[in-house]
Amino acid sequence: MDNEDHMEPISDSDDDLFQNIQDDDLSENYLVMILRQLIDSGEIHLLSHNETRDGQLPRITKGPNMDMLKKSTVYDQVKCASGFGKKTDEKTDFNWSLVNLINSRQNNGSYLRNQKCKINNLFIPNHCERRLRQFGSKVFCGSFTRDGRRFVTGSQDQEIRIFDSTSSSYNQINHLNAKHVSWCILDIAFSPCSQYFAYSTWSECLHICPMDGNDDDIRCLNLDTTVNRFGAFALAFSSNGNEIICGGSDTSVYIFDRERNERTLRIPVRNDGHITDVNAVGFVDEAYNLFYSGSDDAAIRVWDRRCLNENSPEPSGCLLGHIDGVTYIDSKNDGRYLLSNSKDQSIKLWDMRHFSPRETETNVRMSLQTRHWDYRWDKVPKSYYNVTKPIDGDTSVVTFKGHRIQKSLIRAKFSPAATTGQRYIYTGCSTGRLIIYDILTGKMVQSIEGHKDIVRDVDWYPKRNEILTSSWDYTVNINTFQDKTTEKKRLRSPPTADFIDENNDLMDVAPPLRRSRRIAQRLASASTSRRN
Repeated sequence: MDNEDHMEPISDSDDDLFQNIQDDDLSENYLVMILRQLIDSGEIHLLSHNETRDGQLPRITKGPNMDMLKKSTVYDQVKCASGFGKKTDEKTDFNWSLVNLINSRQNNGSYLRNQKCKINNLFIPNHCERRLRQFGSKVFCGSFTRDGRRFVTGSQDQEIRIFDSTSSSYNQINHLNAKHVSWCILDIAFSPCSQYFAYSTWSECLHICPMDGNDDDIRCLNLDTTVNRFGAFALAFSSNGNEIICGGSDTSVYIFDRERNERTLRIPVRNDGHITDVNAVGFVDEAYNLFYSGSDDAAIRVWDRRCLNENSPEPSGCLLGHIDGVTYIDSKNDGRYLLSNSKDQSIKLWDMRHFSPRETETNVRMSLQTRHWDYRWDKVPKSYYNVTKPIDGDTSVVTFKGHRIQKSLIRAKFSPAATTGQRYIYTGCSTGRLIIYDILTGKMVQSIEGHKDIVRDVDWYPKRNEILTSSWDYTVNINTFQDKTTEKKRLRSPPTADFIDENNDLMDVAPPLRRSRRIAQRLASASTSRRN
């Protein structure tokens, strides 16, 4: 990881780390430094499962600044797509009536798509319904195919499991043992036709397999990285399915051409000798000429292949404003907007038409030089949660805070366009929660508990209001909507059904007496006792 500010660089040679160390130098701090270097180099990995976590969400003293967001086109787009008028007053527009909408449908015909989203958004997931599966190790990845027919998981036991997601029963229909894993499966991506999936690991190869294939059908795609230890932290297919892009631990972005069966592009995101992990990549739109990368130097870079010189690559522009590494990027798929999750404990929304000034990169680097923590084991600096002043040159549209990012590259995504109008941003959390933010208000609208360790991956079903969360507590959970007002009424109402006693026998339970009846019975009992 990008830890040069507090750690000596480690050599790729096989030299003994201890050969030049005197006995007096083996202090506790020095041993800790060596351990961290070994983990960074990939020589050793932390395999033990530890469920200890800080279960409290951070205290955010100030809400997001919504001024720039409300002036942007994305605000009007989301309002229209989720069923709210573009020019109407916000206060009256948000207090709408479902009854009036139903009456309007009777008079005007079927619902429009944005009206369906408006209704669906009344029932976004708000509780953990049940556990999909208990696995034998940490679950790193869990995603739906584009058509929503399959849900695929990748876990540290080196197994890929495929579930039928056409119904909420999620029956497992395939199982594969991944090849060349080394430590864990880092990411999974799907072809546009949803017939193939690719996965990445701590290996210089990507792997691709048919969705209904077996272990023998897994094919290796050699990236020719020329480094001893390599991990591909993120990957994605192009819109035509012919290319796969990935970002790696050697500061580079790779593109593999499936038709030519070879790597066709390798772009170092930095050319100053600084080593940084590329944690997020993707194609901007359907044309796949533009692609983006997000790395541990806190920068999001947008690249244009049409004017890219591989000998001296320069991005078309940078989106700067984070003060720590980027863990994930999701595209709104409109060619304009991205969101990024970061180790600085924030999610930022970006307009790719507005790049940051070049001098902003100097401001970000100065901020990174003052960082003395490692997100994999250290506590989050309190200053991250309530930053008083943003980085000069921060061009982000809005910043969301309230979740916690630790231990791993936790994902954040836009909610589905078909069912929610992309009104929400949802993310995993190191407290074991699923967090949902409302773009239109900037508020955290849901904080769903259900896991005992970090939630690394989250995915919203394209056509149902179900979010599946993949966690390091060895489980995948299904999160849905529950009418909590009805549940409270049910709990308050007198029981009328049969109950099971401690011997598993059915017994009739009479409803509790009204207060007046209880008083009358108590007075009658006292009167009888006096006569006796």
